[in-house]
Amino acid sequence: MLRDNSQMKLSLSPYQGLYDIVVPQDNLLRKIKENIGFSFVNPMPRKQYCEKFGRPAAEPEMTFKLMFLKKVYGLPDERLIHSAQTDMAYKYFLDLDPGAGMIDPSLLTEFRKTRITEDISEEMLRETICQAIGKGLIKSGTIIVDSTHTNANARPKTVTQVLRDLSRQLRREIYREMPERSEKFPGKPSETADLADEIDYTYRLLESVGEKILQSEKAGLIEFYGRIKELLDTDRIRGIRSKTDEDAHSGHKTAASTFSGFKSHLAMTGERLIAGIEVTNGGVPDCNQLPVLLEKAALNGVEVQEAVGDMAYVSEDHLTVCEEKGVTLYARTNPAVAAAAATPLDEGFGFSKDAGLLQCPAGESAMRAGKRTADNGNTYLNYFFSKRKCKNCPLCGQCRMGKSRGKCCNITQPSEKNRQRLEFENSEPFRERMRIRHRIEEKNGEMKVAHGLGRADSVGLAAMRLQTHFTAFVVNVKRLVKLMELNPD
Repeated sequence: MLRDNSQMKLSLSPYQGLYDIVVPQDNLLRKIKENIGFSFVNPMPRKQYCEKFGRPAAEPEMTFKLMFLKKVYGLPDERLIHSAQTDMAYKYFLDLDPGAGMIDPSLLTEFRKTRITEDISEEMLRETICQAIGKGLIKSGTIIVDSTHTNANARPKTVTQVLRDLSRQLRREIYREMPERSEKFPGKPSETADLADEIDYTYRLLESVGEKILQSEKAGLIEFYGRIKELLDTDRIRGIRSKTDEDAHSGHKTAASTFSGFKSHLAMTGERLIAGIEVTNGGVPDCNQLPVLLEKAALNGVEVQEAVGDMAYVSEDHLTVCEEKGVTLYARTNPAVAAAAATPLDEGFGFSKDAGLLQCPAGESAMRAGKRTADNGNTYLNYFFSKRKCKNCPLCGQCRMGKSRGKCCNITQPSEKNRQRLEFENSEPFRERMRIRHRIEEKNGEMKVAHGLGRADSVGLAAMRLQTHFTAFVVNVKRLVKLMELNPD
């Protein structure tokens, strides 16, 4: 039961004056308490509580502040409650009397799992942006976009190992619940069997016991059987790297290194406040997330005028979306596309104006030219030279055409739209805006190193969303305090 706020007011204590003595003015928690309002928390989870029945619940604001302290200082629940019982700065921040007791640590777990929904996570983030806008701290229309990876809270395995673990667990459940069906098990594949053999074996295992399982009253066994069958039938099994966390997928940190877990796609204002978040499994590419981040930043109150990111965010679709929204995209074009502006003319090749054909360093013109227009608007020109003349040419060993088997030189002519984009990327204003992109890398580092976003606290995509949003809330609050110090007016 959620009590009315009027019932939650703390009684006056003769020891309240201790806070003025033991909590200095430059203490981080004092600065946050005096500058950032947390009263928005109490109405948020109201529908998750029973209004009239049950034991009186701890005030959501206080429990939320405890979670805030946990994330700021990286403490486990038990140690956090113990510290909050004795640390005067903690009690001052929590609006408790110096002699007040603390809640049981188990209430923090219950609050995280049953009170904080995905909608509430979004509202928490929105509140920090609204307070920043209300205090006049967001002055630019710039967002910086990037993603950061988080390792799953489970040891990654190959798909074959995961499927083998699942089938082993199913056999154990059948041995315990329906031992008579164990005689129907098909022969197990060898330890060196590949994925195809393991999938075939698992299908045969399900077929041998499926009818009896579905006819039984063993709810847990039926659910586990259905889970494995769904993973195989939908082919989702190929993306799973842990049987305990099916939402965690493999992704790339760099071209040469991989990870198993999740990605947090972030939109950060120029003032280093996170204004939009999208959390996905680790296998989702960054290149699809820009429209989502633009929309979330706008919903949170940021009037986006320009977006800064890396080359993953440049595409025809994204340029069109940004144009429709009146947003200027500052991100470099992929080198493969940028190469369209280059020609082999600096290698001694040239164009014969009269013949309208490419001319090699030895002065020979191409025999013919072919043209192809790609979906991105670029035109591809293929110039074919005489194999006989190339073979007898004195520059054969030096010219790249002589080394080419097909004696064909390919030149890409960028479309007018692509050429304009490349010219824009070579301008001084573009280079100037790109200099601020490092700020989001620093923010990613703060969230991962100082506040634990480098590894998932729990399992599942829903838990990862809560962790990312709460971490963003914490770093936003810290940044708000810093901005208010820098802008006292």
